[in-house]
Amino acid sequence: MRKSTFVLIGLLLGAWVANAQASLSQGSANDYYQAGLDLLGHHQYGSAYNAFGKFLRMRSPKDPRAPEAQYLLAYCAITLLHSDGEKLLGQFIDTNPSHPRAILAYYDLAVFFYEEKNYGKASSYFSKVDFQSLNDEQQNSGRFRWGYSLFSQRNFLGAMDQFNTIKASGGQYGPAASYYAGFIELSVGDFDNALIDFK
Repeated sequence: MRKSTFVLIGLLLGAWVANAQASLSQGSANDYYQAGLDLLGHHQYGSAYNAFGKFLRMRSPKDPRAPEAQYLLAYCAITLLHSDGEKLLGQFIDTNPSHPRAILAYYDLAVFFYEEKNYGKASSYFSKVDFQSLNDEQQNSGRFRWGYSLFSQRNFLGAMDQFNTIKASGGQYGPAASYYAGFIELSVGDFDNALIDFK
């Protein structure tokens, strides 16, 4: 009887310790997630990357914040020019294709490669972006960068489509889009439209 009481107390104590450790671990995961958001808000991408990585390792398997943290980790990696940034964003898109951030992930990849002057990859990723889901600034900036990426690869027809869309909507990229459209029109002998765009 005494032995079974000790065994029962041992089992209860073991369960209590395991439960306390799980609660402590989850609390730490919450802290890392919140810290990651705060650091990201202050553009401290390296520290945010570490915090989201720790959150993803410590979180419970069914934590609904996991896809968001996975995206933010990948975003930090691409921003920091980590060699695995493209791979991490690709994995996020593959594992969460219906997540709202999946569309933004293509935009982030496209902008990253545009800024790296890798216009082939930039235009490839821009072609996957759902521009209607972006805000106006992202749409105009993205379309101009996509057009310039195509222009740099001498895909003038594709570039004209983007530049014409920007010209129609105006905004800060309108004059630059008109210039590049005029250049393309001039190169194919469309002097009348080139003159209009240059003006």
